[in-house]
Amino acid sequence: ADVAASEAALRADIAEVKIDIAESEARVQAKIDQLQADTKADIAEVRTEVANVRAEMKTDIAGVRTEVANVQAEMKTDIAGVRTDVANVQAEMKTDIAGVRTEIADVRAELKTDISGLEARLYRQLWLMAAGIVGLTVALVKLLG
Repeated sequence: ADVAASEAALRADIAEVKIDIAESEARVQAKIDQLQADTKADIAEVRTEVANVRAEMKTDIAGVRTEVANVQAEMKTDIAGVRTDVANVQAEMKTDIAGVRTEIADVRAELKTDISGLEARLYRQLWLMAAGIVGLTVALVKLLG
């Protein structure tokens, strides 16, 4: 009877241990399930953050591309303006050079005219002086002679 009672107590203890083990397994499984759910939620959150970052990066890249395109367009406009300015300056310089050449030609012509006039007056003065010398010489010869 003692053995049977011990056996029954043992079976009751084993049943309690099995219940404890089952309860522990259920708690562990619940914790595992909760961890899996939390991990899935964390992964979903990270995926959402990555998608948001990608979207922001795409937006930023598109903005940078737009800025680069605007800068390129401005540079093209500026280069065209500089080319126009250079062409205008070249045209003005050609006009100025032509004007200076014309002025030089005019001054040369005036100088030639002035020199010709001076030469003519000089020759006239020389002729007058020569005539005066001849006249004096004739007068001296008459007086002396």
